[in-house]
Amino acid sequence: MLNCRCQHGQCVLCGALVTSGDHGKAQVCEIRGVLNRRRYAAGEVVFREGTPCTQLLVLRTGQLKLTTMPLTGREQILGLLVAGQLVGFETSDATYPYTATALTPVEACCITHKEMLRVLEENPAVALSVIQRFRDELVQAQIMIRNLGIKPAHARVASFILSLIPAGANHEETFPLVLSRLEIAELLGLSEETVSRVFAEMRRNSLIDAPHGEIRLLDMPRIRRIAGIGNGESWHGDLL
Repeated sequence: MLNCRCQHGQCVLCGALVTSGDHGKAQVCEIRGVLNRRRYAAGEVVFREGTPCTQLLVLRTGQLKLTTMPLTGREQILGLLVAGQLVGFETSDATYPYTATALTPVEACCITHKEMLRVLEENPAVALSVIQRFRDELVQAQIMIRNLGIKPAHARVASFILSLIPAGANHEETFPLVLSRLEIAELLGLSEETVSRVFAEMRRNSLIDAPHGEIRLLDMPRIRRIAGIGNGESWHGDLL
């Protein structure tokens, strides 16, 4: 495996699809000939809503914004994807239900649905890993929906901040925060003024540092507590 040409240890697709065992990694090396790495500039559209959905993408670096254009004609933000997450694995005869736009420079590993399905059919271990990855992302989506329905503003903002951290990343790093306060507010079902106030309170209480276009988490345990993650506690009117 040290001589594997696809360098699975450096490939986010391999990392996303294979969770354990050298045998699984060897199987993933078989897709080397059909795996493409693509780069997108900030602001570039990766794919548009309504166009044929033909590829699965796994973000290697950067952030993607998912949006839709409802009948009102005003763009609506559906979600934000960070490194390690998958997008575009709808059925091969479907169209994309949203538009994906690069918020930052993006690098992604891409594979066609046809080749991906072949890999899954021939490699049960890889198929199980894919199912687990989609399960994890479904759980995250359910958490976001729950937060929008029942959690106070501070918990919603804290959950959003935590969602900016790619799986396995060091939370002490600085992460891009490209969405405007208005866009964050629309995503979380809050007013722009509320989002701005919560960010200001978090900075004032030394929870985050948020220079223009970036954010750094200064106190992960407290942010997780405010979001209601881990110990089951949530914010009840005091950030301290």
